[in-house]
Amino acid sequence: MKVTLNWLRQYVDFDFTPDQLAERLTMLGMEVESVQKLGGELEGIVVAQVLSIDRHPNADKLTVCRVADGKGERQIVCGASNFKVGDKVPLILPGYSLPAQPGEKPFTIKVGKIRGVESYGMMCSPKELGISEDAAGLMILPENARVGQPFAEFLGRAGSDAVFDLEITPNRPDLNSVIGIAREIAAITGNPLRIPDVSFEEDQTGPAASELVAVRIEDAELCPRYTARVVLGVKVGPSPDWLRVRLEAVGLRSISNVVDVTNYVMLECGQPLHAFDYHLIARNAAGVPTIVVRRAAAGERFVTLDEQERVLSEEMLLIADEQKGIALAGVMGGRNSEINDQTVDVLIESAYFKPTNIRRTSKRLGLRTDASYRFERGADLGNTDWASRRCAQLILQTAGGRLARGVVDAYPKPATPVRIMLRHHKVNELLGLELKQEEIEYYLSQLGLKIEDHKPRPVGSPGSGLQPVTFLIPSFRVDLKRETDLIEEVGRLHGVEKIPASTPRGARGANEYDPVHDNLAEARRILAGLGLNEAQGQTLVSEDAARLVCIEIVPLENPLSADMNVLRPSLLPGLLDSLRHNVSRKTEDVALFEIGRVFTRPAFKGENAAKDKNAPSVLERRRVAMALTGRRSSPFWTGENRDALYDLFDLKGIIEEFLDRYGVRGVSYASRANRTALFVESATIHLGRIELGQMGRVLPPLAERYDIRQPVLLAELDLDELLRLRNTTRVFKPLPLFPSVRRDVAMIVAESVTHDAVLAAVKQAKPPFLQSVELFDVFRGKHVPPGHKSMAYAFTYRSPDRTLTDAEVNAAHQQVVNRFKEAVKATVREA
Repeated sequence: MKVTLNWLRQYVDFDFTPDQLAERLTMLGMEVESVQKLGGELEGIVVAQVLSIDRHPNADKLTVCRVADGKGERQIVCGASNFKVGDKVPLILPGYSLPAQPGEKPFTIKVGKIRGVESYGMMCSPKELGISEDAAGLMILPENARVGQPFAEFLGRAGSDAVFDLEITPNRPDLNSVIGIAREIAAITGNPLRIPDVSFEEDQTGPAASELVAVRIEDAELCPRYTARVVLGVKVGPSPDWLRVRLEAVGLRSISNVVDVTNYVMLECGQPLHAFDYHLIARNAAGVPTIVVRRAAAGERFVTLDEQERVLSEEMLLIADEQKGIALAGVMGGRNSEINDQTVDVLIESAYFKPTNIRRTSKRLGLRTDASYRFERGADLGNTDWASRRCAQLILQTAGGRLARGVVDAYPKPATPVRIMLRHHKVNELLGLELKQEEIEYYLSQLGLKIEDHKPRPVGSPGSGLQPVTFLIPSFRVDLKRETDLIEEVGRLHGVEKIPASTPRGARGANEYDPVHDNLAEARRILAGLGLNEAQGQTLVSEDAARLVCIEIVPLENPLSADMNVLRPSLLPGLLDSLRHNVSRKTEDVALFEIGRVFTRPAFKGENAAKDKNAPSVLERRRVAMALTGRRSSPFWTGENRDALYDLFDLKGIIEEFLDRYGVRGVSYASRANRTALFVESATIHLGRIELGQMGRVLPPLAERYDIRQPVLLAELDLDELLRLRNTTRVFKPLPLFPSVRRDVAMIVAESVTHDAVLAAVKQAKPPFLQSVELFDVFRGKHVPPGHKSMAYAFTYRSPDRTLTDAEVNAAHQQVVNRFKEAVKATVREA
């Protein structure tokens, strides 16, 4: 829903700036997707009057004009021909720019010669002003336009105007209208809502509407109400500027005065309307054009306004005459009854259609329109006649003609008003406020709700006890159905931001922020994002499994079984059980993680044992563990590595990515020289001197005990330590201004040389301008001596304030190469 600031001000007074209004609307429940400021693009454009027109001495298609701009006269060279002396036109003065066209830069007007004659400005067409696509000639303004008046002011964009693009929730169809939004603003400001006064003169001498048209509703469930009015003797033509500009400002294309009025009223009050050419409606046996509201026949074909033939079903509602369909109810009109240049008499349709039926029809046909958007959310059943009268009023103003007296209002079963009882104490209980009854009644009365049997009390008036109050719900608030809906409205108008935070009833303990919970949730989110699935293991495990990872275990005094006789000292045994469970069920490619608590006994030694008698007998810590087995890639991937199994580098990459995102950076790894009870090869993980955990590849015989006959990779980290060490501060740097230079190095080193050792050598070399180091290949095999490997690195150099020369990069890079030869005894082959 789009609406402009000045359009809203026609219905309610307020002094909010566009940004302030956007904030207020958001707090009221209308999400503001964008705010487009208007008016500034028309700076320097004024209303001018043509005083004389002479032929250009050097060009047959140009004229030399004298115009008055409110401060004097000036000479303008013009190429248009659709104007005459005395006409008023928009004039842009030298030094100002025309509104920028899509994809183009603004064009600035200058004093200059055109074919030898000086021109001091430019008279403008609608397209040059960005108002419409009409570029056939100058924009001719009404006679009452004031010479010298700023053009933005003439268009109603004086001061600050803006277009608001609002996202309206489906339960609030009343907000799909300018009046609906203005009503919300009136409610929070306390200023009165100005509904347009609909007054007109009906033709008392001609036939009444009931004599000119008949309406027959064959399915009252799908169309509870249908109104028809007839305007005779109209002149279809272009809309006046105020109407065209207003529609185009909110994204609607101007078509003609009659059609534009129906769109304008729809935007104004939320009620879609349709205008038929009266003489294209077939007559009944009595010779009266007849509107028939019926279901379509199965397979019935109908051509809509977009010239598409639609095949209809029996579920779809059709507006027809005695011979044919003339409109797809609530969605789009038909080609066979549309308003055209020869239209003289107009029938105005204003109706209510069942929302679910319009939604099904629109979805089935793939046809979404502004009308269907509103009908499928629920129009205002009580507003159909007002919208019809408003449309008739504006057609008479813009297209002339005379209005047949009366209206044909087919309304078989008038709706009864909705009544909701509200208890004062319930409002305060649910909102956690202490509002007085008169305050509650005031808020609801501002929204158009009325108290049954007596008038609402103004704020500050004496209360009348705390008895329940029954409210009459206006027909435009289809979302208000029960007491809690009214309470929500009170909270909205009072201000959601003013409702204090409080502990829910029945909650134990203080309502305090728990940072640990959020930190654990973030760890889960990161690991899930890395492709791991969360497992939940048992807190109790077997003693044999526990002793694979720990000596100081905590046994149970009364275990239920031998498989669950100790508290788990690690998450790894549970993850092995989870892997076995998945692999045994043919899910052989598994990546899991678990977050949980583990339990161990403290290890007391020597003379410290006596001092620690009062220490806890069981240590409880949080851990995070990971387990990988099977193929690293999904089976539907292609390529030479499609069947590659997880290895330690995969596990190490997951750990490093997790720690980096979690805010623990700069870890190192220390390989274990010997096997352990769990791992055939493994390493401990450190941050400085603090050991964070371990990782490794499970012994194949142990994996087979768990019925897994493929490599199994496990890792476990002390999560409490990570929580203590994590740093969530992120430093953002601007994008580099100068190019980088890359140098690659391939070197043969001993098998025992690690990546960390290489990085340590780089740090010792301290090369200037070095930005990053990346290991991109490790190779063993042909042309590499036994006991050695080839490692290839990419070095990136960059200066923050200039472009580096080759000589500077070569000198810095040579420092690294020399250090490799000394520190890791490398045989270097540069690339």
